[in-house]
Amino acid sequence: MDVDFEGLSVKFIDYLECVSRDDEKQGEKPGEKQGEKPGGKQGGDRSRKMLKSKDARKPYLPGQPRIHLDHRQHGSDPNREHIHEYLDHCHSTKSLDELLPFMRWLFVQTPSYAHIKPLHHQRSHAREIKVTENPGLHLVWYYEMIFIKPIPLYFYSGAFWEYLENVDPELRRACLGFMRSYYLLIQFEIDYREACKLNLIPPKANGKKPSYEQWCEFIKPFAKVGDNKVNRRYHYGELRLSRINRAAVFRKGSLAYFHIYPQWGSFLEHTLAPIITIFAICSVVLNSMQVGLAAIVIEPGSTTGTWPKFVSASLWFPVAVMIAIAIILAIALVGICVMGVLDAYSGNNVRRKMKKGEDGLGRWSHGMTW
Repeated sequence: MDVDFEGLSVKFIDYLECVSRDDEKQGEKPGEKQGEKPGGKQGGDRSRKMLKSKDARKPYLPGQPRIHLDHRQHGSDPNREHIHEYLDHCHSTKSLDELLPFMRWLFVQTPSYAHIKPLHHQRSHAREIKVTENPGLHLVWYYEMIFIKPIPLYFYSGAFWEYLENVDPELRRACLGFMRSYYLLIQFEIDYREACKLNLIPPKANGKKPSYEQWCEFIKPFAKVGDNKVNRRYHYGELRLSRINRAAVFRKGSLAYFHIYPQWGSFLEHTLAPIITIFAICSVVLNSMQVGLAAIVIEPGSTTGTWPKFVSASLWFPVAVMIAIAIILAIALVGICVMGVLDAYSGNNVRRKMKKGEDGLGRWSHGMTW
């Protein structure tokens, strides 16, 4: 699928316009033509585009009164200094994009954006939906919770998408991938109602939520966007935070990509749990060996020697315990290896099909996932 975003079919915000900065000037500087940079370069200056509000009562980015659009209140280029900075902070996933090439070796194998369950199905996995404005946490899950970023109000404006294409095409790719994910998150009316309840869908300019029919019409153009038109993060669907954290340790040398529990006690509790489990197993094995050795060295003429059956049990039971532990560990390791190989095969198979241009890959089933 190699389709680009062709623009909004429904625009719920119409008081924004994308204009050239030259249009805001009273006159041209001597020796410069409109749309030309000093030095004679034509039309390649993306910073010349800016957003402007046609409503004098709302001279700010829709849904964010902190970000004013009046260029007279800012420096020579407010789009770069203020608006562009804000948009990059709210929608860029560069930090996560850097980890994804490494994560294929940590069982994050399937680069399919379709690996997104609808909102109502998240409940089936006992997941609590956490609303966040962090773009790097959108559709990242951790045991019984999943993070979802709400749609900002200015995404309803066609002028905003025109501005974004001119100012920062890479950021536009991140925004397109983000909106494409909502096409899969909200597949049924029950998902739409849940999204409205969580305020994931913003109201229109009149303060009312769009109807389900209006929403379907609005989101439709984003469903056709191909992988080559979105950034790397949105080649994937849902991502597991525990594996992202491990990737961050090896790739960036940081303790975690994101701390769910930002206290040392909680961090050490989760980090040391596997190590403590290993020590517990080793302790059981060593105790079993100690009991066995004590049974062997008992002298036949001693008082304890009158209990030959107990001595015999003390000799062979520790051996049975160690054999059982070895069998359980072997089965667990083999199971993990088999799942890893199957996951790797599935992921590589999807990659091969994607290179051939096949569509409809990697759909979630309603069965068990690990």
